[in-house]
Amino acid sequence: MIHIISQGCSANLSESEQIAGLLAENGFEVAGNAQPHAVILNLCTVKGDSSALKAVRTAKENYPKVPMLVTGCTTPELIASLQKIDKAISVASTHAVERIPDIVKKIIAGETVLDLQKEHSPKLGLPKIRKNSIVGIISIAEGCMDACSFCSTKMVKGKLKSYDALQIVEEAKTLTEDGCKEIWLTAQDASCYGFDTGTDLAELVQKILSKVKGDYRIRMGMGNPRHTLNYAEKLLEVYKDERVFKFLHLPVQSGSDKILQAMKRKHTAEDYKKLIDFFYSEFSDFAISTDIIVGFPGETEEDFQKSLDLIRWSRPTGCNRTRFVPRKGTLAASMPNQIPSAEKYKRSAELTKVFVETVLQNNLKYIGTEQSILIDEVGKRDSWIGRANNYKPVAVHGDYKIGDRIKVRIKNAEAFALIGE
Repeated sequence: MIHIISQGCSANLSESEQIAGLLAENGFEVAGNAQPHAVILNLCTVKGDSSALKAVRTAKENYPKVPMLVTGCTTPELIASLQKIDKAISVASTHAVERIPDIVKKIIAGETVLDLQKEHSPKLGLPKIRKNSIVGIISIAEGCMDACSFCSTKMVKGKLKSYDALQIVEEAKTLTEDGCKEIWLTAQDASCYGFDTGTDLAELVQKILSKVKGDYRIRMGMGNPRHTLNYAEKLLEVYKDERVFKFLHLPVQSGSDKILQAMKRKHTAEDYKKLIDFFYSEFSDFAISTDIIVGFPGETEEDFQKSLDLIRWSRPTGCNRTRFVPRKGTLAASMPNQIPSAEKYKRSAELTKVFVETVLQNNLKYIGTEQSILIDEVGKRDSWIGRANNYKPVAVHGDYKIGDRIKVRIKNAEAFALIGE
């Protein structure tokens, strides 16, 4: 019995599903309530090491004598911290997915393994045990074209390596034939897919749409504004297909060009606004999700207010809100004018307040409308959660099951969900 604990983005979730599939293929049991023979923690350190280390300590408390393997975004400082917790904790880099079964055999036998190889290995065509029976996650690339001053992603994942488009199409076909109704295309930065091979994300999605038949929806992963601008018109044409969620995750990180420059983001607030205007003008119900970092070194109150104004203006349906955490080895960690923690907490609370008010006002406009939704998860209080055509979550009560497509009328709205009947 192997217990897998996963954190982080959809790329991490996809890798955990592949790890489970590979383990099962090698004779291991990966589901059940029995005492595990080993614990695998697929961790995320994008927002700092604290949540990752907390997960490790909790696992050590729950399974004190069980061998442990940490994988995912494993930075040198995380490994050093793990050694302080327990020198017997094994570590594998994010590139070691296909070697996990062999590593697990070794740690069960009493070895401590450090597998930190950094070679890219396309994560396509591997067996999977999916967390959600109707959601198929496809990693389309690994690595990054940027070097943001606050981020350790490139140190962990390396330079951009786009996977073969035909292999991705085949993976999408296999997933839909296996009952998937949602296809998530994921990467550390999906927007620069193909820039190293002479293509782009819009062309990839068009290939999937033309070659993969069936009733499914594609959700495109996170993308930086500066890359998306390069093919926005082609992307707009892709969105006209009903099989593509009218949704885009577009992290802006700050509304201040001064802070964006310090972050080395290579886009401006105006670039972000151009894209928002472009898609909002074509689709009346288009939904944007974004990311904002508060308390970046040198961020003044005026800079922070520009971020709040941008949220009010762009009306995102989702906003990942992060207090700046200095990552060892990044430029931002040694920048002057670091913001005190108390001020970062204050700004984070204010950003959350503004975002919740904005998204609620936006959601109220949907009351009385009819929506076609795809039931894709179990909700709270005996409800189901379905996704509208713009990926907005809709809560509904009734005798349904995962994968049902139903029509609902929106009778109420909350900040994080529409309420349908």
